[in-house]
Amino acid sequence: MKREKIKLILIYVLLAIVLILLIILTLNILKNEKPKQTSYKASNTPSVEINPFPNISDECTFDLTISEYNALNGPLCKGGYSRYNIKDVTINNKNLNLTVIYSDKNGSKSGLYINNTKVINKTDNITNIGLGIFDNKLFILDNHNNESNVLVYNNKGQNIYNLKETLKNKQIKDKNLNNTKVTSKTIDPNSFSFNNNNFTFKTINKQTKINGSTYTVSFNNSNFETPKDS
Repeated sequence: MKREKIKLILIYVLLAIVLILLIILTLNILKNEKPKQTSYKASNTPSVEINPFPNISDECTFDLTISEYNALNGPLCKGGYSRYNIKDVTINNKNLNLTVIYSDKNGSKSGLYINNTKVINKTDNITNIGLGIFDNKLFILDNHNNESNVLVYNNKGQNIYNLKETLKNKQIKDKNLNNTKVTSKTIDPNSFSFNNNNFTFKTINKQTKINGSTYTVSFNNSNFETPKDS
């Protein structure tokens, strides 16, 4: 009788050991089957800014024609940003979204935008930007930082001419200014004249106030000739 009890106890002990081993084996299998967790570092790439424009109140947002904008003597709103939507820029029956953002507090988003893309980085004075449509092209006169430039865009908003870059590449010498190179800094900002065939500008020594030569840039479609002394 005593032996049978001992056998039963041993059987129970063995069963307990087997059960414990089964539990341990099952736990190990489950542990190995858990998906490995991959750690990722936070990206330092800046998020893309969908809206390039600053938030501007309705009171400081204006819809103007080209002629109305060119007639401005100063900003229509002061104390921060103001926005000027030019609503009549139509080239070959296609509208361009032209917007001027001005800030009298050195706002970083000031500038001129075509189809929501900034093409002039800063507008420190409303009157330093001139606009016109000639020969089915948008002409922008940009007088900033003691420089003068003419930018031309087609109806797709693509830049097709840059006077500053042209002068830099052509290395034109002004015979009336001791053969100094004609650059965006030697142009008289008040001398520009535009029509459907060409535009003209004059040079000046801004220190001595001595006038230089008059140059003509003829154009036809997307072809612009080298500035010629006229």
